[in-house]
Amino acid sequence: MKQTYAPQMLKLLNLAGFGMAAWEPKSHNPEVPFIYKTVSVPFFDRNLKVLSQKLQPTCLVAHVRGVISDPSAKINIQNVHPFQYKGFKLAMAHNGDLADMDKMKFDLLESIKPEIARNIEGTTDSEWIYALLMSQMEDPTKDLELDEILPALESTLKIIKQVRKKQGIAVASWVNLFICDGNDLVATRFTFDFGCYADKIDEFGLGLADMSLWYTLGQDYGWHNDEWKLVGSAKNANSVIVASEPLSKDITNWTEVPEYSVLYVKSEGDYRQVKIADLDI
Repeated sequence: MKQTYAPQMLKLLNLAGFGMAAWEPKSHNPEVPFIYKTVSVPFFDRNLKVLSQKLQPTCLVAHVRGVISDPSAKINIQNVHPFQYKGFKLAMAHNGDLADMDKMKFDLLESIKPEIARNIEGTTDSEWIYALLMSQMEDPTKDLELDEILPALESTLKIIKQVRKKQGIAVASWVNLFICDGNDLVATRFTFDFGCYADKIDEFGLGLADMSLWYTLGQDYGWHNDEWKLVGSAKNANSVIVASEPLSKDITNWTEVPEYSVLYVKSEGDYRQVKIADLDI
C-alpha cells in the first residue's frame, strides 16, 4: 500500500486504482484466483483491509495504478490491473507505458485473435498487451508451461517492436510485465527506445530507474526489525517477492533484475527457484 503514496524510487503517485489476483488452495476452484479491483485509494479501502485479514493465498499478483496528470486519463474499473479473461489461466499486470498507443491499435489488432479482442473492455495499452500475449498462445485456457509462455512473450514484444517501427514511434516505452498462473511467474524488465523521452516524461522526471524490477527470496515473511519483510536463506527459499522496487527499507536481501531481461519463478514442491535470461528482441 505504501507504493500508492510513498514509493521509494518511482516519483509518480499511484492513485488511479488497485487490483489483485489471489490464488488460495483451500478455496472453491483453487486454480481460479479471487479478483478484487477498485478505483478507490487502497489505504482508505475498508473492504480491502478486511479481505487482507481473511485471505490466505499462496500466490498474489497486486498492482497499484499510476497515471500522469491528464484530463484525458480514464479512471475506471476496466483499466485496473491485473487482467485475466474468463477461463484463461494467466493473469497479467503491467508497469510502464506504450507511447502513441492510439497509432498502434489497428496494426496490433491484426495479431490479436478476434475471439480474444472481443474481451477488451478498457482503454489501456496494458490490456492490449495482455490480449496480444494471449493471442500468441495456441490455447490460453489450458495449463501452460514456461516453455510455452516464454516464446509467446518474445513474440508479443517483437510484434510491438515491428508496429512501432511501422508507425515511426521512437519514444521510450516501458514494458515491465508480471504474468502468473498461481504457480509460476514470469516477469520482464524491458524498454523500447531507452533515452528518447517524451515531454511529459521529462516534465515529471521519470526515467528508466523508475521502471526497475527487483526480487527477494526467503522463508519467513513477517515483522522483522521494525518493518515487514521476507527473511531467511535464499538457498532453500519457499517464498519469493517480485516487485517494481524494494518493498522494505532494508534492501540487502533484494536483487535488481538487469534491463532487457526476463525473470521466471518456478515452483518445485515447497521451494521456489528464480532464473533470469536475456531478452533479445
